Amino acid sequence: MNDHRQIGSTTHHRPGRRSILRTRFVVASCVCILFVLGSSGGEVAPVRNSMQLTRWKQFSYARETRQGGGRMATLEAIRRSGFIVLGNEEFAKLAGWVVHTTTPEGKVCYQGLVTYDFPDGSSILAKVDALGDPEAKLTGSITFVSGTGRFEGITGRGTISSWMPGQWDMYSEVDARYSVSTN
Repeated sequence: MNDHRQIGSTTHHRPGRRSILRTRFVVASCVCILFVLGSSGGEVAPVRNSMQLTRWKQFSYARETRQGGGRMATLEAIRRSGFIVLGNEEFAKLAGWVVHTTTPEGKVCYQGLVTYDFPDGSSILAKVDALGDPEAKLTGSITFVSGTGRFEGITGRGTISSWMPGQWDMYSEVDARYSVSTN
């Protein structure tokens, strides 16, 4: 009996000329793209200002609520309106939709998008996310998503601490760092 199979043998496959040329072409293309992006100066990526610290207090109330949920949690979509007061006595209007979730253990979580509209026409879009006890304090994060006017190209994040003195009324304090792009 003649068995031509070898146990543990491996075959070495040499890449063909076409495969080698394709790989070289891809590498050369990537190098060219990196060269073009690197030599274009500040035109591709805007220059960022240094991080700035901002703190404000905000009050919001429920303009509209929509309820849903199931056995595990109660979900309530809330359209919020209100205002913020910055440390330099500047005001802005607050508006957005936030989803509040109440767990069987009594914890409340809220997540959503909020806009801050300033009197000069500038605005900020931010994502908020917090968790805690509705009778005490909810803590979480705020992330700046985009902006217009003097907040064009805003990036940054911070913390948000909230208290709910009445049903769907909310008082919050924000402490964040951000930067904006300059062209």
